[in-house]
Amino acid sequence: MNSITAGVFEEQEGHLTQPEPGPKADRIAEVAEKLEGLADEASGETVDHVLAARNHCLEYLEESSGAE
Repeated sequence: MNSITAGVFEEQEGHLTQPEPGPKADRIAEVAEKLEGLADEASGETVDHVLAARNHCLEYLEESSGAE
C-alpha cells in the first residue's frame, strides 16, 4: 500500500522519487498493476474503490497515448 501511495503522490507532484516532472506512462501502468493485485486481496467495498482507482490509471494511459 505504501508503494502505491508513493506512486500516486509522485505522479501528482512529479518530483518525489523521480527528477523529471510529470506523470510517466510506465509508472502509471505499474501503479495500475499494483492496484489490480491489491483488489485481488481486498474484499467488500474496498475492491470497488481500488478497481475505480485502477480504472482511472488505465483511462489516463489511453488518453495520453491518443494525444501523442
